[in-house]
Amino acid sequence: MKTSNWIGIFGCLMALVFLLNPHVVRAQDFNYRGCAWPLELSPEGSGNVQGPDGAARYWLMPFDPQYETMTIQGTYPNIRYFSFAAYETIGYDAANKTNSGFNLAEHHLYDAQIAPDPGSTNPFVPPGGGNGTYTVVISRTSPSSGNTIGVSSDLVWVVLRMYVADADPSLSGQSLMGGVPLPTITLNGQTGGSMQPEACWPINKWSDMSDFARFLFPPDVDMSVEEGMPTSDRLWFASPLNPPSILWPNPDGKYMMMWPGDKYQPGRIIVIHGKAPGFPDTFDGSPIWEPSRGFRAVDMRYWAMCQQDFAPPLSLVDCATDLTTRLEGGYYTVVISDDRQRPDWLRPNVNWLPYGDEQYPKFVVFRNMLPATDFHYAIQNAWAAGCTFDLAFPNLPDRKALDDQGPCAQQVMGDYYPVAVWCDKSTFVHGGWQACVNGPLP
Repeated sequence: MKTSNWIGIFGCLMALVFLLNPHVVRAQDFNYRGCAWPLELSPEGSGNVQGPDGAARYWLMPFDPQYETMTIQGTYPNIRYFSFAAYETIGYDAANKTNSGFNLAEHHLYDAQIAPDPGSTNPFVPPGGGNGTYTVVISRTSPSSGNTIGVSSDLVWVVLRMYVADADPSLSGQSLMGGVPLPTITLNGQTGGSMQPEACWPINKWSDMSDFARFLFPPDVDMSVEEGMPTSDRLWFASPLNPPSILWPNPDGKYMMMWPGDKYQPGRIIVIHGKAPGFPDTFDGSPIWEPSRGFRAVDMRYWAMCQQDFAPPLSLVDCATDLTTRLEGGYYTVVISDDRQRPDWLRPNVNWLPYGDEQYPKFVVFRNMLPATDFHYAIQNAWAAGCTFDLAFPNLPDRKALDDQGPCAQQVMGDYYPVAVWCDKSTFVHGGWQACVNGPLP
C-alpha cells in the first residue's frame, strides 16, 4: 500500500479516537497533513517565531504517545553544525492547545556525537571524509544511549537544527539543508506496525503554524514586557541562568541578552564592540577543526549577534553572524539604528543591524556555541562563574539585574565581551566606536 494511502487510513482511525476522547494528546493538532517535518522556523514568512538565528533553520516534528519510537535516517549534511534535541511538553491541555512549559530531554545529539551507520563515516569527526549516513531514534521505552534519545512526556517536539550551510555552487535547491534531503522519519506504533510519512511540501501550512504560535503564546496570557529605560548610556549584556523554556534553548549554546530600553532614543545609535572568537571555515568546504582565515584556532563552532522583537512571537529582526561580520584587527563593531537601510555614513568595516519597528520592545542576543575546551572567554565560562540573572518570560527582572551581572561577565570574557552603549550619531560619525565606547559615560 502506498504511504499516502496509509496516512489517509491512519488519519481516519485517529479522528475516531479523538472523537471518543477529545482530550487525548494530538500531534495532528500541529500537523494536519500527517507529513514529516511540518514546521520550519526561520527568518522568512510565518516561521519567524521563537527568535530564530539568521544563519540557521529549525525543522520541527511533533511526536505523540500513539507511537513508541521515531526512527530518523539521514545523510550528514555539508554544514557548520546540526543537531537533534527533544523538548517535552509539560501540562499539555489538548482541549485548549496550551501548555505549562517544556523540559529539554536530558540526552541530545549534535553532529560529531552522532555515530554513523555501519560501514559509513561521520565527516564531523577526524579525519573527515564524504557524506555518510546515520540513524537516530527517539524512544518512549528505551533509555538514552548512543544514538537513542529517551523521552517521557505525552507530546514531544523533536527539533532538527542546521547552522551555516556550505556554499552550494551547483544550486541544488537544497542549500539550506546542507545539500542533502531532510532525513526520513519512520513512526513505530505501540502495538506494532509502522508508517513513514512523506516530507511536507510546502512547509508551514498556516493552520499548523497558527496553532503552534497559539500553543507557545496563549492569547489569554499577557505577554507584554517592560524593560525600563537605562540609567546611563552603558548597556550591559548578561546571561540568564535558565533561558525561558518557551524559547527551546539549544543545549549546545549559551546566550547573553541586552535590553536597549522601552523606547528608541532619537538621534542616537547603539554601538557594540568586541573581539571576535575564531570559527571554522566550513562555508568554503573546510572541516570544523580548521579555522577561518585570520584566526589561529577554532575558538568555538559558531557565534552571532541578533536583534529581536521582545513581543510574541519573538520574531528576528536581523543578525550579524560570524561568517558575515566584518572585522578590523580581529575586533567587530556593530551599529544598530532605526535607518530603513544601511546608512552611508558607516565605514565599510562597520557592521549594521536595523533596529526594526520602534513600536516593539527589543532585545539583543549574543550566542556562543560549542566553545573549544581550551578557550576560556566564552559565554559558557561567564555562566559557569555565576555571572547570571533570573528570567521568567514575560516577567522581566529589574534591568539592574543585567547592570549588576554584566561587569562580572566582562571580567571573565575579557576582550571577547560585547561592550555596548547608546551614543549620539554625530559622536560616532566624527570619532568612531572609540569616541562612543571610550568617551565619558554618565
